[in-house]
Amino acid sequence: LLIALLLILCINSRHQRMRSTTTLNTLSGCFLIFWAVAAKVVGAFSPSSNIISTRRQRHLQTSIAAKKFNDIGSAQEVDGWTSLTDDGGVKLKVISSSSPDVGSAEKIDLRGKDVTVEYIGSIAARNWNVQDVIDCWLPDQGLPSLAPELFEAFEIDGKRLTNPKKFSVKFIKEGLGILKDAKQTTLFEAAQDLKRSEQSHMEGTVFDKNQFSFRPGKGQVIQAFDLAIAEMKVGQTVSIVARSDFAYGSKGLRVGGKFLVPPYATVQYDVTFIEVK
Repeated sequence: LLIALLLILCINSRHQRMRSTTTLNTLSGCFLIFWAVAAKVVGAFSPSSNIISTRRQRHLQTSIAAKKFNDIGSAQEVDGWTSLTDDGGVKLKVISSSSPDVGSAEKIDLRGKDVTVEYIGSIAARNWNVQDVIDCWLPDQGLPSLAPELFEAFEIDGKRLTNPKKFSVKFIKEGLGILKDAKQTTLFEAAQDLKRSEQSHMEGTVFDKNQFSFRPGKGQVIQAFDLAIAEMKVGQTVSIVARSDFAYGSKGLRVGGKFLVPPYATVQYDVTFIEVK
């Protein structure tokens, strides 16, 4: 229809203007208009173009976020949380302190020293975005190298992943191209395990409360603790929210055969820095 309309315009213009140069100019103009419109239409509805554009936009947003959170001293979010990692895997919020600025002066050099903290640990909302799924969960599933690209293209975030209607066996077969029945079932159940863990270990469930001492940077605590204590001062109390890859990972925390923290759980700690020796 678009082509026909443009041809009609060109023919009418030709009849009205008899000079060959004018006719040639008009035909050229019609051709350029058609080419521009056609290119725009084709580009707008091309699936590969949309995916590439979306990925570029996400990459730009991620780059901006990484740059924003790179300087810990000034990376304050609007809700008062500070990201201690480029990807937001660990966030910290000051609850009480004589100096509320995380990353400010008066921090102690903790190298070779032991610190004592008091804490309460609880389960936090997972709230995975697409990149969180790719970073935390996908590497353990034994999928082809193309899987991250497909998860991005289908926008499989935490909510989609745990929704049996969205991340179904049919989708795993037709969308992700997993042809073996056993692998389809295994992948589906792995996703549903996440949902079951959210029901068995609900947000706010306290799994630990203690006071203990450790030496930072020696692997004695989860990575989130090491990152947080490096930004704290004695007497300060903070909340830490840690994604699973900065906490207990794919194995969780099990005591006496029972999961205190399920696999891939996001955790929150309220921590008070008692002393350093």
